[in-house]
Amino acid sequence: MELIRDVTEFVSAEGAEIGATLFPFAALGLLGLYILWLVIGYLRVSQVGLADSATPEPVLSLTSTDEASRPRGVPYCAFDGLQYPLGARYCTACERDLLLDCVNDGATLFAGDASCYRCGTRTGAAEPALLG
Repeated sequence: MELIRDVTEFVSAEGAEIGATLFPFAALGLLGLYILWLVIGYLRVSQVGLADSATPEPVLSLTSTDEASRPRGVPYCAFDGLQYPLGARYCTACERDLLLDCVNDGATLFAGDASCYRCGTRTGAAEPALLG
């Protein structure tokens, strides 16, 4: 019986003291995580470059998925069958990397690649005039 009373007294007296000591640290840790989440969110938006003045170009549906009929040098999503304007790198529907066909030899590239891996033709993805 004394053991139960000793445990109860320890939890009520010492446990409250430990909780009161650790609570400010836990609250500061949660506040720090929240501020970190806000900063990372701000940095992601600033890197994407959301601007109110920029009018988005329309996303078109590809007429067919046949390789011969796709326009060369234009970014497209092979999964959704959507065609994007120049400078786009990610599909807005499925968030996958966009592809494009080389204007010179027709090799399939990622839209973010600076040049064709076969012939070396520049894609224009790394040029700042297309991105901003």
